[in-house]
Amino acid sequence: MSLADWLTLLRLILVPFILICFLQENYQCAFVLFVIAGFTDLIDGSVARWLKRQTKVGAILDPIADKALMVTTVACLLVLKVVPLWFFLLLALRDICILTGLAYFQIRKIEIELKPLWSSKLATLVNLVTVILGFTLILGYPLHFWFLISLTLSTLLIVLSFIQYGLIGLKIIRKKFSHGTTTL
Repeated sequence: MSLADWLTLLRLILVPFILICFLQENYQCAFVLFVIAGFTDLIDGSVARWLKRQTKVGAILDPIADKALMVTTVACLLVLKVVPLWFFLLLALRDICILTGLAYFQIRKIEIELKPLWSSKLATLVNLVTVILGFTLILGYPLHFWFLISLTLSTLLIVLSFIQYGLIGLKIIRKKFSHGTTTL
């Protein structure tokens, strides 16, 4: 495993600890752990490219770690009524569809190149900011205006990337009997 894979694994390992801190109402600790996990999300891909150590393990583990982190933390923010139910459902539905699609391609032995879309990368960044701003509300910092802007932008990017991935997935399914690699 490469350094980038270890960073991704660290993100995945931090998810239950973030959840435990939330359940214990230790929001400051949950916030710090989320920032660390979010930082690994921002740098793992760059580290892999910089070290020229992009691995199949990383390509599979990274989206799982990303989705586990975001769905878990947004669910926690939902319980505390920081984010609305529709936002959580939208985020979870998109992530479940992406992971289900990837599993489908794996089961059907349809070879694809895992390459995130720019809209998905930007959605991830804005989602991280949205969760951080959500934490600031819990911790008593009055950043409601910025949180609402981030939530709105997050929503738009989630919908955009959901549509783009859906269209790519449909295109791959239509070509499933062709030989060769399809870019995702």
